[in-house]
Amino acid sequence: MLKPRTRHGFTLAEIVVTLVLGAIVLGLVSSIGSRLQRRLAVESEHVVARDQLASAAEVLPIDLRGLSPGDGDIAPGEARDSSIQIRATLANAIVCGGSPSTLTLATYLAAGGRFIAPSVQDGDTAWLLSATDTSDVWLPVRLRGVHRATTACSFADANASRVFDVAHPWAADLRDSILVLSRTVMRITRPLRFSFYRAADSRWYLGLRTWNGASRQFNTIQPISGPFAPAGDRGTRFEYFDALGNHVSSGALDTRAIARLEGVLVTDASAGVAAAVRESVVVVVALRNRR
Repeated sequence: MLKPRTRHGFTLAEIVVTLVLGAIVLGLVSSIGSRLQRRLAVESEHVVARDQLASAAEVLPIDLRGLSPGDGDIAPGEARDSSIQIRATLANAIVCGGSPSTLTLATYLAAGGRFIAPSVQDGDTAWLLSATDTSDVWLPVRLRGVHRATTACSFADANASRVFDVAHPWAADLRDSILVLSRTVMRITRPLRFSFYRAADSRWYLGLRTWNGASRQFNTIQPISGPFAPAGDRGTRFEYFDALGNHVSSGALDTRAIARLEGVLVTDASAGVAAAVRESVVVVVALRNRR
């Protein structure tokens, strides 16, 4: 006699236990995934912050290290905690000769031994070195522009053992007449301003303003890096010190004593997915031509 086949299944208790265990496993997976996502977001914020700090740390020393505060390269009263206005060097050259209104120049050699022309605009300033046995004096003269010279140009090295003939010398047209100082060194400068400023998005950035010779004023500020913490005593700021390490106050009229500049860069921790992220770096620039 055949017995009926018994159909095996799950009891309600087994189904409930299975669902509970599945929910626990899914909860653990979700929790681990959320923590991992938050951790990746934090690391991403760290990478972005470090990139911004690195950008600022690379740019600032380029224009600041070669300053000569004793010769007025830092504008009086413009060494502030939130900004610094400098006389940036655009090019260096050797004066071969010329006239009271035009100087014939051999600009310094570029890579590959080529002479290059400086990028000059109307209103830039040329500084000619008048050296004596007791002091070095830089004589300023305003420029109109530069162009290819039609006269020959040659100069000797420091030991007068070799004469260099410049194949393509440049001529600098002057706004002011001067007594030509042949075989002297010249540098061309233009005002430049670094600032920590608050942008339209209410966040703080390091920006750069270049000088416009035509309008005789600074161009609109352009961001370099950021965002950073607000400028101030405990946030992002510039600090200045003399040769003895004494602090030079922000906005001091006499900037000639400045020998070291420090840029304190603190990233903004008020926005983003990882609000606790806060990176900082101190850029120390010992001015090469300090006194």
